[in-house]
Amino acid sequence: MTTESMYTDANNLALPNYEVFNIAQPQEHSVLKKPGLLLNFPLCTEDLMDIKILEAKFEQEQNCSGLAAPQIGISKRIIVFAAPENPQFKKWRPDFTQTMPKTIWINPSYEPIGTEQHEDYEACFSVAEMAGPVKRYKTIHYRAYDVAGQLITGSAEGFLARIIQHETDHVHGILFIDLVAEGKLLPINEYRRRRQEALASE
Repeated sequence: MTTESMYTDANNLALPNYEVFNIAQPQEHSVLKKPGLLLNFPLCTEDLMDIKILEAKFEQEQNCSGLAAPQIGISKRIIVFAAPENPQFKKWRPDFTQTMPKTIWINPSYEPIGTEQHEDYEACFSVAEMAGPVKRYKTIHYRAYDVAGQLITGSAEGFLARIIQHETDHVHGILFIDLVAEGKLLPINEYRRRRQEALASE
């Protein structure tokens, strides 16, 4: 599907479906398993429309920390994510200590600060109905560009660092299931049941 066929006009986007990786029949040529294209600045009209489509897809989800362009079939290094203040959510993620408003990054990358890691469960729209424990660096240094081509750098910790690592991995062809130890993947309903039981016992 071409970018042009994904929308009718700038104010009435017809959003694409998610690309979903089939664990039972993995396809290495899937857009989800290939590094996305690096974008050049200034961004072209097609790139700007792809960003608009990705942002609209993110906005339609009620419980979404982030999305990457390959998840909707756009093989480019674009991510959108948010970590807003949410006291209820902190019950699920005790390391949620740093917030960030909705952010769109182009060509993102990260490097660990130190070697300390934290294991927690992750899930993904592009891996249907599964969750699994993933070790992520607790603190990272990130580097990206905004839509205008301005360089963005900084550090992130805890759950925000996890979001950035998860979404940035997407644009490099890495899924969270690639980082889950063998035998540790769970049906997402089982993960939710265990999490609820753990919260109830606190």
